[in-house]
Amino acid sequence: MSAVKKIKTAAPYLRVIKGGKSNPLNNIVDNTWIFIHAALWCNNEFSGKEEAQFQNLIAEHYNTHKNPTKVFEEIIERVCLAKRYVSRKRGRYLSKPIDWLNLHYHKGLTGTEGWYQEVCLQRITVPEYNKGITLLAKAITKYLQEPTIKTIVTYRKKLIAERQFDLLQIFNNSIINFQINN
Repeated sequence: MSAVKKIKTAAPYLRVIKGGKSNPLNNIVDNTWIFIHAALWCNNEFSGKEEAQFQNLIAEHYNTHKNPTKVFEEIIERVCLAKRYVSRKRGRYLSKPIDWLNLHYHKGLTGTEGWYQEVCLQRITVPEYNKGITLLAKAITKYLQEPTIKTIVTYRKKLIAERQFDLLQIFNNSIINFQINN
């Protein structure tokens, strides 16, 4: 008597994940760090461990909000406000990222929330007020959704037309960093 043992095999499957990330919030946190690094600390190198710490701090800024894209664009505008604040007067500086990104550090990213609210209030009566930082936020968001040369050229031309040369530099640095890191 011959016993034949039948082996049941599981059907193999492939799991496709767009962009190589399984959690969209992780992707937006990664992209937020890439942008902040390009805008504020582009001449600094950080270890993988430090970057993981920074991303954890950034993730805390997203935890209480339902619309991560809106938070992302707001953070871009707030970073631009901080960059311009530091650039306006000699001797101003930003803290190191581990402090500046901390939700509980009032002189860091958290402190820029008040600046952003003031800009929003001013826009009620003067809709074009600080329009460039909103344009940059839209440009970065659009590029991450559609990373094409057409997107880059379109927003580059818009930033030049608005004479937002400081923001153009941030845009260029960000695009390069997104291409390297994504």
